[in-house]
Amino acid sequence: MLVLLADRPAHGYALIGRLQEMGVTDGAVDVGQVYKTLRDLEEAGHVSSRWSDDPTGPRRRDYALTETGRAALAEWAEVLGERRRLIGDFASLYRADGEQEP
Repeated sequence: MLVLLADRPAHGYALIGRLQEMGVTDGAVDVGQVYKTLRDLEEAGHVSSRWSDDPTGPRRRDYALTETGRAALAEWAEVLGERRRLIGDFASLYRADGEQEP
């Protein structure tokens, strides 16, 4: 969620659409879980929300990344970078043992 909100604020269903486009799950994205995650992130101070003032269509809550959320995202990106390196090391060792690449 944090990375999806890094470039611009969005409402829940827009985030769900982006998650579906990314293919983060084999089936449908769990709408309830998305909103639970957004509430948890807001309670942690990583995102803020406000009701949209768009006069067309139903009211929706827009979510935006906070500075705390940006810091958490940067930390997570470092962790993922290290994990990527470790997976690369593993794959290199696997190939070095004469095994076929999966």
